[in-house]
Amino acid sequence: MPNQRKDHLTAQKVEVALVFQQMLSTAEALAYLAQTGVPVLVIERVLFQPASRRNYATGQRGPFVHQGNITS
Repeated sequence: MPNQRKDHLTAQKVEVALVFQQMLSTAEALAYLAQTGVPVLVIERVLFQPASRRNYATGQRGPFVHQGNITS
């Protein structure tokens, strides 16, 4: 898996932000990511360059491990 993220916490924050972007606005997603300490380069890539996202081509998200559970 070439683009698998090792930082699962950041990956989860990005997933939440993408939901915010879809349901609320890009501004809300950006504010959330900035407040949670996600690096600016990551924020720019995930919010403004969707083709550069990990798993974008396959349309897949997750799965992510959270407290020992696997969720999608």
